[in-house]
Amino acid sequence: MRKFACVLTIIVALMTRAAIAAERSVATGDELRAAIAVARPGDVIVMRDGEWKDVFIDITNPLAVRAQTPGKVILSGQSKLRLAAPDIVVDGLVFAGGALSDKDGQVIHFNSDRGRVTNCAIVDYNPREVATAYYWVFFEGHHNRLGHCLLKNKNHQQPVIGNAGGGSSVTDSKTPSRHNTVDHCHFLDIPHVAGRNGREIFRIWGYGGNEELGDDGAFFTIESNLFERAHGEGSEIISLKSNRNIVRGNTIRATRGEICNRSGNFNRIEENFIVADGQAGAGGIRICGQGHVIRGNRIEGCEYGINIYAGEFYESDLTGSFNPTLRETAPLGRVPRYSWVRNAVIENNTLVDIKNIDLFIGGSYKAGWPKSQRVLMPEGLTIDKNLIIKPKRGVAVAGTSQDRKPPLDKFEFKRNVFSGNTLVGDAKIELDAATAGFTKIDKPPEQPAMKPLTPQDVGPGWRK
Repeated sequence: MRKFACVLTIIVALMTRAAIAAERSVATGDELRAAIAVARPGDVIVMRDGEWKDVFIDITNPLAVRAQTPGKVILSGQSKLRLAAPDIVVDGLVFAGGALSDKDGQVIHFNSDRGRVTNCAIVDYNPREVATAYYWVFFEGHHNRLGHCLLKNKNHQQPVIGNAGGGSSVTDSKTPSRHNTVDHCHFLDIPHVAGRNGREIFRIWGYGGNEELGDDGAFFTIESNLFERAHGEGSEIISLKSNRNIVRGNTIRATRGEICNRSGNFNRIEENFIVADGQAGAGGIRICGQGHVIRGNRIEGCEYGINIYAGEFYESDLTGSFNPTLRETAPLGRVPRYSWVRNAVIENNTLVDIKNIDLFIGGSYKAGWPKSQRVLMPEGLTIDKNLIIKPKRGVAVAGTSQDRKPPLDKFEFKRNVFSGNTLVGDAKIELDAATAGFTKIDKPPEQPAMKPLTPQDVGPGWRK
């Protein structure tokens, strides 16, 4: 009887909520603000088609805001959106042709939990000065999702998308955000601006940005997105600066730069399709940090395939000339320029027609020495069942030799294990440790088809 009464109570509550939920149509910014102020949980506010200029959509109640016709509500001027309550849904809005001043933060700001922005677009929302810095989308909160959106032609400073890191950087003092997701979005025609570092498409701060090795992380998921000519800074397309993130099933075409484990540990980069399409500066995957899994990716025609960096020893000064990277929020008050790669799994990746070296172990070893102490060789790697297709001559696999002169003679590194890998073509393997782990054949074996994403698979439904 008690169970029946409980179920009946839930049903009545849901029916009551449905009965009191309201749908309101608004045509001006004042009407929108008034509707948000009196809205109850579950209400729907419909913005009428047309141009909305200089409107701050500040949603402070758990409700839905949607366009009357998806793609026909155009926000311009200095318009922006903030989700400032849990369980908000925003659907069908377009930010186009406007710009923020540098003090205004973000075009879309998730200051929320379980918020969702879908079927929306940000296009040409650029200030006059390239140096004016703001994100287009910023996550501050947990379990939020940006999905099926278009982000096109951002040409100014700061990344397109960022995640709050709780003080992982000197410019980030916000509470760390976790478990946010960006999926099925289209990043299109984001120009490269020479000399402008810090214009990644994604910059994911969080626990691990100071090289912490605990159980925490940002837990950010970047999945099933399409990047086309999304150059940004031209170096890091996706920059992971935290632990335990997932980059999976994305397609990157004709885009300068790479997927980069810049700092942080235990990240998974899986089943991504990276194809240069003749674009100069198109890279593959760069690895720094511990415990990563790099699995099932396909990289075609890029400048390089997988580059596993040498790490920086930063616990002490080896020569008297060390110039460390200082950061007050880090346990030692400093962080490595590039962290030590250890215990990574690199398996079942396919590298095709890479212009230079397909797989490099110990990239940039001793770069900047002795002011920079990048002398930690990658160790404990499992490199298994990868396929390199290199019809033309060249070097497929190479690595750096450890300098054993004092003071570097103190370092000993665990061996890396190569097994079950295949090399197609007449390319060289210049790393002795890898030779036995590769079988050379003349023709490519049968491979499962890996279908790249197209514009029909991503972005707002109304755009198709």
